[in-house]
Parts: sequence; C-alpha cells; structure tokens
Amino acid sequence: MDYIKLVSNKIDIQQVHNLIVDDGCGACSMFVGTTRDTFEGKKVISLEYEAYENMALKEMSKICSELRTRWPILKHIAIYHRLGTVPVREESVVIATSSPHRAAALESVSFAIDELKSRVPIWKKEIYEEDPVGEWKENKECQWPQHSKSTLKAFDFSCCPIDQTMTSDNKLVQIRVNDSDLNRRVDCFLKRKRDEINLYNINDFKKQSSNDDADLTEEISCARTQSFLVKQQQSKGHLKVRRANNNSGPQMRPNYSLQLNKLMASQQRDNNQTENISLPSVRLKNIETYMGISSDDNNILNRIKELENRILLLESSSPEYKYLVSNKH
Repeated sequence: MDYIKLVSNKIDIQQVHNLIVDDGCGACSMFVGTTRDTFEGKKVISLEYEAYENMALKEMSKICSELRTRWPILKHIAIYHRLGTVPVREESVVIATSSPHRAAALESVSFAIDELKSRVPIWKKEIYEEDPVGEWKENKECQWPQHSKSTLKAFDFSCCPIDQTMTSDNKLVQIRVNDSDLNRRVDCFLKRKRDEINLYNINDFKKQSSNDDADLTEEISCARTQSFLVKQQQSKGHLKVRRANNNSGPQMRPNYSLQLNKLMASQQRDNNQTENISLPSVRLKNIETYMGISSDDNNILNRIKELENRILLLESSSPEYKYLVSNKH
C-alpha cells in the first residue's frame, strides 16, 4: 500500500510507522528530515515550504512505482512532506518502507529521498534571525535545466534561409515598402486603435470635470482605475441604448388598425353568441367547425348523423384513418 500526503501541520511519526508496519515484514526503515538551526554561519529560525501540489503528488506516486519496480518485495511505502512554516527540530519530510528483509527497506528509503529532492516540485525558503524576510534556497540535487540570460540566445534567422526561387505576380503585391516602414505603419495602426478604445472607455465610464486642467486629466486619467457609473439619459444602465425604427412589417401597413379592430370584433361576437347556446350545442358546434360542416338544423340528432357520415367518408377515402384512430384508443 502506498501512503502519499502533503500536510500543513506537524507530522506524526508514530502514525506513519503504524501505517507501514506489517506482520509479514521483518524490517521497517524510516527517514526523517528536520530543520537545523544554522546554515553557513547564519542562525536559522524556521523553514517555509511551498509546492505545486498536483504535480508533486503525481511525482511522489511515480517514485513509489519505481521503488516497487526496483524492490518488488516492499510491502508498504509512506511519503509525507510538510508545507508551510517548519520550526527548528520539527519534521519536514518522512519516508518509510517495510519489507521482509532489511536490505530492501534501507536501500529503498535512501533512493526515495534522493529522487524526492531532485524531482518533486517543492521549494524551500530559509528564515534567518537577522533576516526575517528569508531567502529561497536552490536545490542542488534538482535535475531541472537551469537557464540564465547568457544561455538564452536569440533565434538565429540565418540558419533558416529564405527560398528566393519562388516568384509571384507583382500585381498581387499591395504594399511595397521596407521592413522599417512596414513596422512603423503597424505601430501607427495599433496606436490609433488603442486611442479609439481609450476614447470609448472615457465616454462610457469616465465623467470629465469642467474645472480640471485638460492636460493634467489626460495625463493621469485611466478608465480602469478612476471610472464610476455614469448613467445615460433615460437609461437604467451606463451603456448607450439605440432603438431600431422598423419601417416595414405587419404593424406598419396602412389598414393594420382597421383589420385588427375587425378581428377583435369578430372574436367578441363569437363569444357573445356562444354564451347564449347550451353546453351540448357548443361542443357540437365546435366539432362541426373543426370538421368543416355548416348546419342550420336545430335537431341535434340530425347534426350528429351528418358528423357520422363525414367520418364514414374519411374512412372510405383513407382506410388508414380508421386504424390510426383505433390505435390511439
């Protein structure tokens, strides 16, 4: 079993030992790294550890896998590392393994601490008595590549020669200037667009005072730091609102109001007529309207007969209509 953990409190060594101990193991090896009180003649008060936790846990898991590959007889592995402030004499890292024989346990712990120092992204800062700010210490065992300003070289364009054999039609070339002039045009374009954005920001977010000096305001003004809400006239927000004036559509027709009044009047008339009819007659009238039958007969039985005839006509003209209705029931 692998026990991997980054903790912010003091590490309990006895708890770690209880995790790795096993009845079938004759050896338990443990390494405990603590904070010493001096470094190069300076008085050390404490250490501060920071880590890229997700990547650190992944690397610690890889170390456990490598330990089991090199020493397959290992039973349990525990790697605990403390983050934050670690005072003098307190534990910062604990690595423990258990195995049936002592050789595998001792060698695996030594290998694990070396790999932990060289691979896991954990950084150490020493806090001195004379310097409370402290100093970040470089891990000499780290295998990450170190770069300096002298080692970082600019890209050498001479190693990528330009193929001059390809020719293009001169009519396709729209800009005929040298590199310096082209760069100047690009810079001018970027500056102009930046000025436009700044102007819009000032109009929307910055309310200029009439008493301020114009030159001073232009120098110190910044829409991101000195802005405040300026509501536009007749608006709930600070952004401008534009209303579209549509000159076409149903509502713009000359006789739209007349047609709308006729439609509303016809609906009102139908409602008034319906109120004077009994409920069975209303339901029958709705069915007749839906079926497209107009009947002036006041006899309900005759009107029902007409509906039955219409249904028989539909079934005779479209036989699938009968099965469609029967399946719904």
